[in-house]
Amino acid sequence: MRRLTIAASAMAALLVATPAVGDVIVQDGGWADRPFVEVRYSDLDLDSQGGLATLNRRLAAAAITVCGADEIRQLRVHVAVRNCRSDSMERAFADRDAVIAARMAARDDPTRLAAMELPALRVRR
Repeated sequence: MRRLTIAASAMAALLVATPAVGDVIVQDGGWADRPFVEVRYSDLDLDSQGGLATLNRRLAAAAITVCGADEIRQLRVHVAVRNCRSDSMERAFADRDAVIAARMAARDDPTRLAAMELPALRVRR
């Protein structure tokens, strides 16, 4: 049982720490008094499936970071964390879709597309 707990802890630490290598910035407060995580995507090609998949993984990792650890043994905490993650992902995907729609609209004009700013997506509680 102890080995399983250690392995699970190590895996959770790896999943949470991996995207934080330079892609995710955690900032508490100051944005409607809610903690949020900024997810940068300027290094990704959002026109490719691989780029979108990477962005989706970063958004999921940010939702895990901002909503906290899941405690399966405490039902109320488990439900609250799961709801937080679900709501955070829904908002993050809506923001992601808005960015992709703006890029699609600018495709006809290469100078407009090149001049577009890529704001970081904020995943919040």
